Amino acid sequence: MIFLLCAYYIVHHFQWGVIFGLLAEVDWKWMPLAVAATIIFFWIFRTVRWFVLLKAAGIEIDFCRLYLIGSMAVALAIVTPLQSGEALKVEFLKRAGSMERVPGYGIFMAERILDFLVVIFIALTSVVFGISRFLNPVAVFFIAALMLISFVVFFAATKRLSPENTLGKFFQPFNQCVRSKKLLLTVVVLTIAGWFFIVLGWYASFRSVSISIGLFETAATMAVTTLLGILSLIPWSLGISEVGISSFLVYFRQSVPLAQTGALIIRIYGIVTLLLGVIHFLIWKFLDRKGAVSAKAG
Repeated sequence: MIFLLCAYYIVHHFQWGVIFGLLAEVDWKWMPLAVAATIIFFWIFRTVRWFVLLKAAGIEIDFCRLYLIGSMAVALAIVTPLQSGEALKVEFLKRAGSMERVPGYGIFMAERILDFLVVIFIALTSVVFGISRFLNPVAVFFIAALMLISFVVFFAATKRLSPENTLGKFFQPFNQCVRSKKLLLTVVVLTIAGWFFIVLGWYASFRSVSISIGLFETAATMAVTTLLGILSLIPWSLGISEVGISSFLVYFRQSVPLAQTGALIIRIYGIVTLLLGVIHFLIWKFLDRKGAVSAKAG
């Protein structure tokens, strides 16, 4: 229902003639390269975080292999509900015999909780330093406090689980992450750094169509629309992303057709992400096949 309403709005209210004219003025030689660079840095930081969490759990896997598998999974995640496609990286490693499914999904859950908290942190930081004049800070902080309380209750509940049963083993990586200050600081910094490059990618995309908003406004737009897209359960956030982004940009005093163009350029950002994921998949298949041939020859 939400998708149909958003699709109707996009078809009937987006000013397509003006939008195509603005998109034609984009420098298509450099824009995809700038966006691709931010995406690759995002994947690198996510891989380092994954590597650190796996190592803390006593699992040693080659970094290059983790990077290729993780990048493919993250690229696929954007087109799946709740961005659940990233979980395939656990299945890839399970089939390769590199780790068991339960600790693998436990680490994946820890990563997801970190992402969720950091995206909320980005939204709150944007409110405090950049867009408080546009939003009601009391409402935003109330929602953040409610989420923080939920997180504390969730942690307290998982902490009581026995590490001997399956559920306890599942949440063990998360509990281990929170209990170790050094590990927690490391993965939080890596998570923030990774999402910072996503903000830069959105900022570069907006600038390519002459949308003049600051990093804090860009961060707020990215954080809130990402959360809305995930919670909507709509694959690739189709429709809701365009409506959400264009509404935010209009709120930031951009003209309606320019705001709608900004929403479309972020969709193109997603397409670039998918293409990079396909390239990483082809590289992974080539190296995997090459490794299998070398093993047979040995």
